[in-house]
Amino acid sequence: MPNLFDYLRWRGDLSFEQDGLNEVDNLVFSGMSYSPFDGIAPDDTVRTGVTVRQAAEEMRALKRFEQKSRFLPPYPELLKRAAETVRFKDVVLTNFVNKLNNTDPYQFSAVVFTYARNEHYVAFRGTDDNLAGWKEDFLMGFKAVVPAQSQAVDYVNTVVHRLKGQVILGGHSKGGNLAVFSAVHTSDTIRRRITAIYNNDGPGFHTPLSAMASYKSLEGRVHTFIPKSSVVGMLLEHDDDYTIVASTEKGILSHNPLTWEVLGPTFIHETELSKFSRQTNETLRSWLNTLSMEQREQFVEALFDIIQASGAQTLSDLSNERLAVIDAMIKKLRSMDKKTRVLLRDTIVTFFSIRQKVMRESLGESLESLVAKK
Repeated sequence: MPNLFDYLRWRGDLSFEQDGLNEVDNLVFSGMSYSPFDGIAPDDTVRTGVTVRQAAEEMRALKRFEQKSRFLPPYPELLKRAAETVRFKDVVLTNFVNKLNNTDPYQFSAVVFTYARNEHYVAFRGTDDNLAGWKEDFLMGFKAVVPAQSQAVDYVNTVVHRLKGQVILGGHSKGGNLAVFSAVHTSDTIRRRITAIYNNDGPGFHTPLSAMASYKSLEGRVHTFIPKSSVVGMLLEHDDDYTIVASTEKGILSHNPLTWEVLGPTFIHETELSKFSRQTNETLRSWLNTLSMEQREQFVEALFDIIQASGAQTLSDLSNERLAVIDAMIKKLRSMDKKTRVLLRDTIVTFFSIRQKVMRESLGESLESLVAKK
């Protein structure tokens, strides 16, 4: 089925002046923000920018298109293809930041795409290959604010003042979360300049934002897209106003935006979430409800203590020399105190027991539905 690459072929000959930004363009920008722009795109202290075509040429010279991750979609290929189109080749990149801290931990990256005169898309990168970013995602389960969210607010407050005209915020995965969070927590003056916020399968929040006056003031401007089998986009507290998108993959694999199906300037929309998505959402919510905030924190800290005992800094590190990694993790687990080991065991056992219960109940509903049809 057609995807973002097909979209670039179909509509790549139309400039943004001829046909304004649409929901699929939003995902192209969100996907391109994952590209390794370090040393290529100017940072947030430089006023002049580089075009998508220039960025692709520099990435080719630096052989970055040859650097592939086993755990991330081929986002640089998306940039490469976009650079060959009339629509995207002259889009200008500015204000690039890419920060990583393994101690705190946090992972934050953002870039501005100026796609037409005085029209800008501020793209927040989602979680990449770095374990620091993954741990920060887990921290969202018990912290009202994580470092990347604070940095996103600071970034919007700083960058939007430099830009003239209208501003759109967006991102995929955690990037979508950051786009919504920063729009809600920025000043009224800046919020009035934001014409749209795109959340592409981003996780929810520790506490709901929908009751906040600043969120309500954005009514009609927040656009949330989730794939039919969404897992990530259904996590934590979130607004139930979302658009369901068809994907060529199922389950967690549908989180990959390059699998989302498009038709012309829009996604192919679905009417309801898959059974898998509903089951997983119910399982995770029920599981989290069994844990206090303190237990959630203890579980995350213990889990990542085990993972990081291997010396791994990225997901790719975990896939290399697997036996050595597993050995280090087992040693770390055995060195933990009994209380922590019991917490880990009981938390994991509870998760799987709830998962089994949800599946049994779902099976019963399916049988009832089948009987009803007869």
